[in-house]
Amino acid sequence: MVRQEIGAQMQFSLGLMDCNIQQKVLLAPYTTWKIGGYPQYLAEPNLETAPKLVTWAYEQEIPIYFVGRGSNVLIDDAGLPGLVILTRNSLTELRRDGDKIIAGSGVFLPQLSKFAAREGFSGFEFLIGIPDTVGGAIAMNAGLTVFRPREMTAIVKNFDVLNLDGTIETLTMEDVHAGYRHTDLLNGNRLILQARFCLQEEGDPDEIRRNTFDHLAERKRKQPLDKPTAGSTFKSPPGSKGAGWYIQEAGLKGFQIGAARVSPMHANWIENLGGATAADVRQLITHIQKTVKAELGINLETEVRFLP
Repeated sequence: MVRQEIGAQMQFSLGLMDCNIQQKVLLAPYTTWKIGGYPQYLAEPNLETAPKLVTWAYEQEIPIYFVGRGSNVLIDDAGLPGLVILTRNSLTELRRDGDKIIAGSGVFLPQLSKFAAREGFSGFEFLIGIPDTVGGAIAMNAGLTVFRPREMTAIVKNFDVLNLDGTIETLTMEDVHAGYRHTDLLNGNRLILQARFCLQEEGDPDEIRRNTFDHLAERKRKQPLDKPTAGSTFKSPPGSKGAGWYIQEAGLKGFQIGAARVSPMHANWIENLGGATAADVRQLITHIQKTVKAELGINLETEVRFLP
């Protein structure tokens, strides 16, 4: 990535050289869908520089977007008019502290799952196949609805958030009103810096590892984990049937708009076949919603977030 001269001058004049603010950095490689245009600014702050960076953007009235692995978002082809803060490479501390695991918001969930297994603690197996980071997973209360259902509320003890005014506070999942694939953190006004996880279910490390890989094998069998996707596109409607069942019943498995396709393996996943645009995906999502509503009377709500 190349730091542009205008960016370097801005950093110097504002005392933000250590924040490494960049411009003209394509976002597509930073998302699991491999879709997204250019942001106005991009930075990867650490625990020390994040407060300074966020406060500066807030005072300058620059919109801020927080991105981990870019797995549950669709970023517009035109990019984002503001500052994108990436956490995947800079907020990555992962360690055990007594009866807790401390993980930075940029830690990849499968990495956290394997770490807990090595430490001899169960309850983290469900994270192995979720392509998200700690911060993003907490913000949306990520989890599984099938094959040993579980979500982040079951394992998160508390976490530190950075407010837009530069203050830091420690919260629990109850403080952010966690529900099904939702918390108040999705409004984008707070950056999760790091989290502490409960270590309660101690067991045999070998057995825990086997259970972990059982989770992964089950997900590989049913989901296109080897394709550019954003994970589940829609939330599961109330009832026992998931969104994928309704999409399949509507005859949409394999349906394609541009280079975006409803996965033949799991109908609630949309694959980028190569060169898909955000516009392709948005049109496909709209078509799915209209068809499922017309055919089955079901309203599908997106789990994927649209930026901006």
